[in-house]
Amino acid sequence: MRIGFASVYAWRPHVEHLMFLAGLARQAGHETVFLACDADLPACYTRELRDVRPDWMECLFCRVGGVRSFTASGVSSIGALDSADSRPEPAQALEWAASSASTLGRFESAEDYRSAEFAALRGRLAPSVQRAYSAARQWIARERLDAVCVFNGRMDATRAIFEAARDSGKRVISLERSWFGDGLQLLPDENCLGLRSVHALVDEWSFRPLTRAQALHAAGRVAARLTRTNTTEWRAYNTQAARAAWPVEGGRRKLLLLPGSLNEIWGDPGWESAWRDPTDAYDAIMERLGLSPQDLVLRCHPNWGERIGKNDGRLPERHYTDWARARGIHVIASADSTSTMDLIAHCDAIVVASGSAALEAAAMGKQVIATAPSIYQEAGFRTDASDPARLQELVLQVELPAQQQAAAQRRARRLALRFCYAMSRRLPQYAQQVRALSSSAYRYAPGADPQRFLELVRTGQLKADDASFADSEAAEDEVLVQMERGEWRALVAPPAADADDPSVRVNRRWLLRPIDYIREKMPVGDR
Repeated sequence: MRIGFASVYAWRPHVEHLMFLAGLARQAGHETVFLACDADLPACYTRELRDVRPDWMECLFCRVGGVRSFTASGVSSIGALDSADSRPEPAQALEWAASSASTLGRFESAEDYRSAEFAALRGRLAPSVQRAYSAARQWIARERLDAVCVFNGRMDATRAIFEAARDSGKRVISLERSWFGDGLQLLPDENCLGLRSVHALVDEWSFRPLTRAQALHAAGRVAARLTRTNTTEWRAYNTQAARAAWPVEGGRRKLLLLPGSLNEIWGDPGWESAWRDPTDAYDAIMERLGLSPQDLVLRCHPNWGERIGKNDGRLPERHYTDWARARGIHVIASADSTSTMDLIAHCDAIVVASGSAALEAAAMGKQVIATAPSIYQEAGFRTDASDPARLQELVLQVELPAQQQAAAQRRARRLALRFCYAMSRRLPQYAQQVRALSSSAYRYAPGADPQRFLELVRTGQLKADDASFADSEAAEDEVLVQMERGEWRALVAPPAADADDPSVRVNRRWLLRPIDYIREKMPVGDR
């Protein structure tokens, strides 16, 4: 096969991951070529994201850290291949640029998406989408490619390359780092937001018991999040959390509202909720359960208190804060150091859209009421409130008889473990070989089988990286006892020993290797 690899952006660690896969393909005797941006685009995500350097310098840094720093052969440039007569229509380019514009502006409400700012951002990115699409179509045809592997596939130029591959009738694999760091997220014929393969795999493995080693691994991942030692995830939040009691007295119930940001998933049909706005779901849940404002607390996402590039999170924070204050609901600001984990521990249930806090909540035995699609919707531990019709079935588990409550709590913990293991060791490919040392630094153990990637390319079927499981729930039960006791620090996995570690780096060309040492001193990606 001839496989093309494309990573427009030089963000760590994605180019390195791309080169790892290309190396596997060559090891198995297949041909590989690459598509790069050599300052060819009039606008891009990186230049819109930051304003600390002039555009020419951002482009220089990106080129120095990109594909050409790993290989000088088989690399084509977007600028050399772009042809005006093969560009998509402007309306199509605007649609493909919308996701980038949404994330860049950190937009949240319907009003935000009708704003001149959103329209301007999308308009600036659309010409780059047109050029990248045109170049990718030419590249695929000229190189006679059988398949394309592209980083992300959601954002502007990467979305254009993804769509060019699909329109050319080729298999396209999107590449992203995995949730917990180890392994690679490889989704066939879906961009990085794709849910088809995720749902199928999570559903399949939610019925299979874990071995003791698997259960301990999954519990260790959850424990790292609860103890704020999850250093291999892309972002860790609330790291300086202060212990906290439930902040409202006099309520009958304790529901914790944990809104997330729509901006990274906005416009993707797989993630659309039946609710017009997440706050509509909150109102309906309050009515269905007969809750008063004293029964709820809204915790703004800590992410909104951080700058991502040049933008802060004021838009989502204002949207949810205004809704809550208009109803007399207690609000905890994004910058507040109150421990979200303590709030979860004190609450009766959490309400989320698709946020990852559902994992910790379920691991604590809490009810997870979900108002939108998510990666865990097939895991079995969420109470589905993603459609108004579903609310007729909604009950609070804390109002069930004690025996049923205990059974529901244990079931949630068990299914949370299985989901966590699926996202850590089954969904990511090469989880044993691609090892995260931090959010951006990796080592690569020997023994990666090229056929795993090549079969994915040939068949378009994602298979579990680890397909082993236990024949009973006995080993899970032992770990569940520790979880029920709250022994989280004891469950945190110790760091892997470095002694005699045979793993290596995926290296740049000899003269360019100092780049990595320099970049390790610099902020990563969107910081």
